[in-house]
Amino acid sequence: SLSQIILERLTGINKPLCVILVYFTALEWTDPSKSAFCTMSIIAFFAVGQILLAGIAYLIQNWRILQLVLFCPLVIVLVAFYRLLPESEEALKELQRAARVNKKKTTSERRNVLDIFRISYLRKRFLIMGFDWFATSLLFYGLSLNVGNFGLNIYLTQLIFAVVEIPANLCGLTLIQRFGRRICQACFLLFGGAACLVVLAVPKDLSMVVTVLAVLGKFSATASFSTAYVYTAELYPTVLRQNGVGLNSMCARVAGIVAPLIRLLESYHHIIPMLVYGITPFAAGCFSFLLPETLNVELLDHTEMNQKLSNKPPPPPPPHTHTHTHTHKDFTDGDY
Repeated sequence: SLSQIILERLTGINKPLCVILVYFTALEWTDPSKSAFCTMSIIAFFAVGQILLAGIAYLIQNWRILQLVLFCPLVIVLVAFYRLLPESEEALKELQRAARVNKKKTTSERRNVLDIFRISYLRKRFLIMGFDWFATSLLFYGLSLNVGNFGLNIYLTQLIFAVVEIPANLCGLTLIQRFGRRICQACFLLFGGAACLVVLAVPKDLSMVVTVLAVLGKFSATASFSTAYVYTAELYPTVLRQNGVGLNSMCARVAGIVAPLIRLLESYHHIIPMLVYGITPFAAGCFSFLLPETLNVELLDHTEMNQKLSNKPPPPPPPHTHTHTHTHKDFTDGDY
């Protein structure tokens, strides 16, 4: 019905907004050295929700009742938010206090999203990370939506896909803290794309092998997603961080729209969907090597950004005549 379609669209719109807001709220309250752990911890709860979804969907076959049951936890969250979160003025004071405790600088500088496109180094980071987010989401949802085509029971496959996200997040956190964000982001995408391409070479009657390869691809996609949240936030200056992550997250939502449509290409040839799901993250992984490393690098604040924003060369010194030579020397020697 029309009302169902409208409500489902509203749910789809609000879900990524809630995720981004929760992520940034936690990031602002966290010490910079613990931001990666905080981000991974939040994302790990997605896996818990998917594990519960597999069990609840198996027990409740009626989709209307299933929707009501899945909605109930949101009511508790809404009540908790209303009761516990402070008003805007109080929240600002608390964030300023948290900034002092975490030894962060606060700024009243105002920037808008267009600055990301005006500034060359930010534009480059946005384009590459936008492609990374798109490719990661395409791989993630391409495998998730194809869960019924791997030869095993759909509920069992969903459960396996959900369980594998927990070690994927733990592995991602360990690796990015040891080897850095850039190489891990690139390798997760390359490995996930390779897993999808290898699936094409496996006969369909070997359903267990296909499922194992798909699980490895989902493992890589999950690790890439969690790494992207950490890495993207560290690539943008403080005054543009929310705008940057929001824009890159939008690229992932576009991939979420495109992913089920790519499956329709199966009518032309059965290998096309998995070929697209494999080549896209592989290409994105190669582009990731062009990004800077942010491990153990202090996050950009507005002051450092202003220095980088200065694309104009320093003005040349004014011409000096012979009569002013001594005065110029005095200035350079600091005797003035």
